[in-house]
Amino acid sequence: MLNLKWTLSAVFAMSFVAAAPKAQAQQSRLATFTLPAQADFGGVTLPPGEYTISRVTATGIVRVAGEGGMATILAASIDSQAEVGSSKIILESVNGVLALKRFDSGILGTRFDFEVAKMVGRNHERAGVAPRSTVEIAAQ
Repeated sequence: MLNLKWTLSAVFAMSFVAAAPKAQAQQSRLATFTLPAQADFGGVTLPPGEYTISRVTATGIVRVAGEGGMATILAASIDSQAEVGSSKIILESVNGVLALKRFDSGILGTRFDFEVAKMVGRNHERAGVAPRSTVEIAAQ
């Protein structure tokens, strides 16, 4: 009898878990942009194409998604006091590799800064290439 109660309790608990709605982080779409060349977004390489950038809930996590793939990146810093007019993406080129450096959200009036991958920086220093350069992409 004890075994039957235990089995029924386990079945009831499992059915409750299966029926519970899946918790998902809410995303707010911030902008769309056209990536002109392959670039690194937090360790994920995305090919050229159309992408949407969104903020996951009210965190410093930004998601870039499009036909070429998806990257989820944690901002190194967020500045809600920045003078942000329109949305734009700043990519930094180090040793010929483009990487996400900054996203200015015109909708939120917020600036998101990202760290360029350390490996990209080390390759740059070893190669003795010219100083880092940036590429600015307007976002809508």
